[in-house]
Amino acid sequence: METVEVPPTEAARPATSDPVTTDFVECYTRHYGRLVRVLRLSGADPGTAEELAQEAFARALNKWGRISRGDNPPGYVYTTGFRLLRRHLARAARWDIEEPAQLERAPAVPADAEPATRLAVEAILAVMPPKRRACAVMCLLSGLTSKEAGKALGIADGTVRKHVEEARKDLAPIGF
Repeated sequence: METVEVPPTEAARPATSDPVTTDFVECYTRHYGRLVRVLRLSGADPGTAEELAQEAFARALNKWGRISRGDNPPGYVYTTGFRLLRRHLARAARWDIEEPAQLERAPAVPADAEPATRLAVEAILAVMPPKRRACAVMCLLSGLTSKEAGKALGIADGTVRKHVEEARKDLAPIGF
């Protein structure tokens, strides 16, 4: 039987006064579910998205003392997650492994939108070319800058902006 990691609740938080540990737990609690969602929307199946998000947070925890002093600690975690996804998808393509995207079962995007809008956004993302979809998810849904997204995807900042602009045109008919 497969178990799924769940972000800690308020009651499960460690009783510590260490601000570094507290910062990491808060970052994990606020961003874990969202990172899993955006990795799924970027092409990972549900299990892979969970594994990649866990790995991204594990890597961040090893360097959290330094990362927490930076400008955008969650951005580091998202960038790490997307780099891991890019490597995973490249490896899958190299070995000719099928990776079902299963976007039709992906969590709602964005959470505060009307259900019809969320379904429309997911449907449009599902038919976008992979790079455009990845750029749209990273910049429009995750809030990463084009520079951060480009770094995570291994493409130029200008290319990311171009794909985001095209994605906005695709999403314009539904008012997103």
